[in-house]
Amino acid sequence: MEDKADKTKRLSVYLPEKVKEDLERMAEETGLSMTQLIVMATHGLLANYAEQGGAIFGDLLASRGRMLHEVKEKQQQLHDEKASMQEYYGARAAEYEHIYAREDADYRQELELIAAVVRKLTAGRSVLEIACGTGYWTQYAAEAAERIVGVDIRPEVLQIAKSKPWPKRNAAFVQGDAYRLGDIEGDFDCGLANFWFSHIPKNRLNAFLQGFHERLGQGAHVLIADNVYVPGRGGELIASEHSEDTYKRRELADGSKHEILKNYYTYEELNEIFKPLSENLRIYVGSSFWYVSYTVA
Repeated sequence: MEDKADKTKRLSVYLPEKVKEDLERMAEETGLSMTQLIVMATHGLLANYAEQGGAIFGDLLASRGRMLHEVKEKQQQLHDEKASMQEYYGARAAEYEHIYAREDADYRQELELIAAVVRKLTAGRSVLEIACGTGYWTQYAAEAAERIVGVDIRPEVLQIAKSKPWPKRNAAFVQGDAYRLGDIEGDFDCGLANFWFSHIPKNRLNAFLQGFHERLGQGAHVLIADNVYVPGRGGELIASEHSEDTYKRRELADGSKHEILKNYYTYEELNEIFKPLSENLRIYVGSSFWYVSYTVA
C-alpha cells in the first residue's frame, strides 16, 4: 500500500509572463532555481501568515476592493450618460434639424459636400445607417442606395423620420442599439454613421467600430461624419481632468438644460483611429465638419 505521507503533492500554478520574467532574472542573479525561489517565497508567506494572520493581505484586499468600486462607478457612469443622451435626443427630436439651418456660406457648402459624398458612396448599395435620427441624412442615401435601414434608439426621432414626405420606397427605420447591431436583420455592404461618432465615449470607440465592421463585413464601404470644434458654437464645452471625454452644456427650446458627451477629433487623431482598421481611407477636415470614408479591412 502506498505511503501517503511520502507522496509529494504537486501544485500547478499559473504565473503571468511578467512574473516569470522577473523570476528568471532573479534566478540568474542569485544562482538559485525558479523552483527554489518559489519554495522560499512560500515559506516566507506561511511564516508571516502564522505570525500576523490575514492582516498581511490587508493592502491587497483593500486594493482589490478599490478596483471593484472603480469598475462599478465607471459602469454606472456609462449607464447614466447613455440614459442622459437618450433623454436629451428624445426631448430634442422636434428641433434637431435646426442645426442644419445655419445661414453661413462655408457651413452650407460643407453640408452639401457631405450630402454629395453620401449619395456617391451609397449608390446601388444596401446601407445600414447608425443613429439615423430624424432621417436628415437618410434622405440623401435613399436617393442612390438600393435600400437603407436607419437605426436609432429613440422612438421620437424615428417617428419624425417615418412621417417625412420624401420618397421612402427603399428606406426603413427600426429602433435599435448602436452597440448591439447583431439584432438588426438584413445584409449590408455599406455603413453610414453621421453625427454619432462624437457621442461615443472614447473607451468604447473600439467596441463600436468592431461591432459595426463585423455587422457590415470585409470590403463594405463606410462613411462617418461629424462636427469640427468651433468655439462658442453648439453650447459651452466642458472638460474634466478626471475624464478623457468632453461634454457640451446645452439648453433646449423648452428651457431644459443638459450636459451631453461630445468629443472632437483632429485629422491626426482620426487617422490614428481609422487607419489600422481600413483600406482606401480618405479623411476630410473642414471648418465646420469632418468625414472619413473607407473600406472595411
